[in-house]
Amino acid sequence: MNKLNVVCGALIIDGKVMIAQRNYGSSKGFFEFPGGKVEKSETKEEALIREWKEECDIDIHNVQYLASSVDYQDGYEIHLTCFTCTSNEKPTKLSVHSEYIWTTPDHIYDYNFFKSDKMLVEALKGVWPCLTKPMKPKY
Repeated sequence: MNKLNVVCGALIIDGKVMIAQRNYGSSKGFFEFPGGKVEKSETKEEALIREWKEECDIDIHNVQYLASSVDYQDGYEIHLTCFTCTSNEKPTKLSVHSEYIWTTPDHIYDYNFFKSDKMLVEALKGVWPCLTKPMKPKY
């Protein structure tokens, strides 16, 4: 079985996370966190930054590891690493996606989201309060 290293990013802006609906292939119609394959010459973080620029035409930053999972699709063993990230801009360009949705982890499954990504969503739910509430300084 062929192995693929894939990354995805949960973009968080204004207390919401962005999911995107695929517009082609066996994944058409399903929602996901955008990302893609890691090339041999790059780190996972570099791959994620490149993929977001290619697919959504935005620069992401504050890339932080969230969780990993393994899935099996179309004869591939897919090692998926998910990161959280932020940006100073929201995507407007659609290339491999037909739409973007801004939601919260509690409502991701209102959409046709990959069940195999449930572990990633659960990890996001676990850290969500830390990602969406400003820290108060101790005095």
